[in-house]
Amino acid sequence: MQTKERYQLQRLTLLALLTAMCVVLRIFKIIDIPNVQPVTDIIMLTTLELGAGTGILLAILVMVISNIFLGFGIWTLPQIFAYAACALTVALFARLLPLKSRKFFWLQELLAGFLGLEYGFFVSLGMAGWGGWAAFIAYWVSGLTFDLYHAAGNLAFYPIFYLPLVLGLDRFKKKAGWKQNA
Repeated sequence: MQTKERYQLQRLTLLALLTAMCVVLRIFKIIDIPNVQPVTDIIMLTTLELGAGTGILLAILVMVISNIFLGFGIWTLPQIFAYAACALTVALFARLLPLKSRKFFWLQELLAGFLGLEYGFFVSLGMAGWGGWAAFIAYWVSGLTFDLYHAAGNLAFYPIFYLPLVLGLDRFKKKAGWKQNA
């Protein structure tokens, strides 16, 4: 039987490792194309495997810590909001569709691509708080190309990260006795 403190330490350690991986992959890009990085896919897989709360917490940590290096600005809060919205979208679709079934991997892949577009939409929507609806429209339209890059990157990275992350997270859940609502 595992103590509560040990369980909490294991959760914290996993979250720290996932955060570090995302921050490094966000700062030191694998491919030098704007908005192409596997962070969204990692947040999606974490949400699918460990729940919306963990996915949202990972999103917040990644954006705050990576922006320490990349720079904070009026975009930081909309970025956090956008990734939280992505995690909630994944959780919602996981309840409505057989997303976790490997038989329906194509649904996960489709959702990963959609999240690239959704992220850009919500970041743009967050900019409306600073400049009104005109700022939202301008920001969103000017960023559509980058949102498409983001979606394409998600589609490319998802099959690469899927199996290692799912196997690793499943192993962790079994060893740590993971409680979904914890």
